[in-house]
Amino acid sequence: MQYGPNGSAFAVYMTQYQLLPYQRTAGCSMSWPAWRSHRVTLQRAVRVATTRLEAPVTAIRDALVAAPVAHADETSRRVNGTLHWLPVLSTNRLTAYFPHPKRGAEVLDAFGLLSQLVGVLVHEHGSACQRYQCLHAFCNAHHLRELIAIAERSPSQPWATDMITLLCQANAVVGEAQAQDLETLPASNGEQLWTRYDPVPAPAGRVKQSPACNLIRRLHERRNEVLRFLTDRRVPFDNNQAERDLRMPKLKQKASGCFRSDTGAGDFAIIRSYLPTLRKQSDDQLARPDLPGPPPNAPIGVAE
Repeated sequence: MQYGPNGSAFAVYMTQYQLLPYQRTAGCSMSWPAWRSHRVTLQRAVRVATTRLEAPVTAIRDALVAAPVAHADETSRRVNGTLHWLPVLSTNRLTAYFPHPKRGAEVLDAFGLLSQLVGVLVHEHGSACQRYQCLHAFCNAHHLRELIAIAERSPSQPWATDMITLLCQANAVVGEAQAQDLETLPASNGEQLWTRYDPVPAPAGRVKQSPACNLIRRLHERRNEVLRFLTDRRVPFDNNQAERDLRMPKLKQKASGCFRSDTGAGDFAIIRSYLPTLRKQSDDQLARPDLPGPPPNAPIGVAE
C-alpha cells in the first residue's frame, strides 16, 4: 500500500505528540481498513518528518536567542538502556529541545543557544546556567519548596516562614500591578518589599554547608536574580513554562519506555520542538510541511 501525506502526518502525530508506542499505533491502524501500517512504515514517516522539520526548528532556535525572556530546564530519560538528558529552552510561543548523553555545562555548551541570548534567562539557579553573560532570574517556586522544607524541619528558624510570606506577597503585588496594566510597581510597594528582604542574615565566616545555610547564602548574594520579577515586568515569578514543556517528553518514557537508539531520541527532540511550538501559535496540529522550506503555517521564526 502507498500512504499519502495525511496518513504519514497522522503516524507522526500519534507517535511523537500523543506519545503512543510504534507497536500500539500500528495495532490501532489495523482497525481501519483504509489505513493499515507496519511499525517500520511508522518509523520511516518519522524520519521523513524529522528531515522536513530541520529548517523550521532552526528558525525556532534563532527566534529563542532573540526572545526578551526565555526559560531553561532539563530532565532525564533512557536511551538504549543508558541515562541521557533532554534540556529545553522555551517561551510561551517557542520550544526547542536538545538531546545529549550528559548534563550540565557540557550539554548547554553543545546546545549552543544560551551563549547567544540577549534577554533574561529564567532557570533554577543552576551553576551551569549562571556561567552565561545574559541577565538571570531564579525560579521562586523552587525557593518556596526549599523554604517550606526548612520551616517544617526547623521551626526554630522563623526566617524561613518570613521569607515564604514575603515572596508570596511580592508575587501577589506584581499580579495586581499586571492586572492594572502598570509598567512598573508603585515605588512605595517596591521599596517596602526590598527593605523587608534585606534583613535576611547572611552566614558569616566558614559554616557547615547545610541546605538552610546554602539557601540563605543564595538569597543574600543573588537577591537581584531572586527578585528580578519585581523590577522587570516581563519576568515571571517561577520557571513553570520550562517545566510544563518537559512534562510530555517525560511522559513519553512512561508510556513508551526508553528510546532504542540515538537517532530515535534525536528525531523525537526535533519533532517535539516543532509540534508544541505549532500548538502554542496555532490549532492545526496536522499541517503538512512541504519541501524545500517550512510549511505555510510554520511557527513564526521571530522574537516575541
